[in-house]
Amino acid sequence: MYHEMDLKYKMKCYNKPIMLCDYKEDGYTKNIKKIFKENPYGHFAYFKEILEKHDMTGVPFKKRLYVIKHYILFATLTKQKMCFKKIKGYKNKQILVLLWIPGKIMTKIKFK
Repeated sequence: MYHEMDLKYKMKCYNKPIMLCDYKEDGYTKNIKKIFKENPYGHFAYFKEILEKHDMTGVPFKKRLYVIKHYILFATLTKQKMCFKKIKGYKNKQILVLLWIPGKIMTKIKFK
């Protein structure tokens, strides 16, 4: 949702808390691994869209790495093959090729 909003509108980010709350035991954050494993398709579509529509020029390396790692994670969980030709950006392709096999192995270990 935020990705689509960012494409269509100007967004302003604040580096200050806007809400203080408690985490629920059965909430999203505490159960993220379970949620990822049970519902990987939407997450995969999100990261795939980023890599296929944007070369991420100007994006810090750490954020680029986050997107690529999650693309590999959800590609593995959904049993999708890497569609290398559709990925935008030479740097993205390089990182993806370097991390593809280790990423698939780590996902299979962590999400047995």
